[in-house]
Amino acid sequence: MSVPSFSPAMLQLFLYAHCVAAHGRTPRLKFQTAAEREKARLRKLARITVNQMHSAWMGRLPTPEPRARLWAVLGHFPSDFGVVLTHG
Repeated sequence: MSVPSFSPAMLQLFLYAHCVAAHGRTPRLKFQTAAEREKARLRKLARITVNQMHSAWMGRLPTPEPRARLWAVLGHFPSDFGVVLTHG
């Protein structure tokens, strides 16, 4: 079994996919509105700052703790695959 990528770029892709799904659940909203609501919901669940969420959305969140929290909120735990997130 191959180990999945838990890179900042992959986290960005998963966040975007969750926002697309949120827009699909409420198609009457514009994508930007649905995405902002979903990002706020995920940020609050992960207990990270607005700046950390913005960095994750841009694919540039270097610190491991907020990345691990976001992955956990998305339902993917790096530790399940023996992956330890590092800085960078």
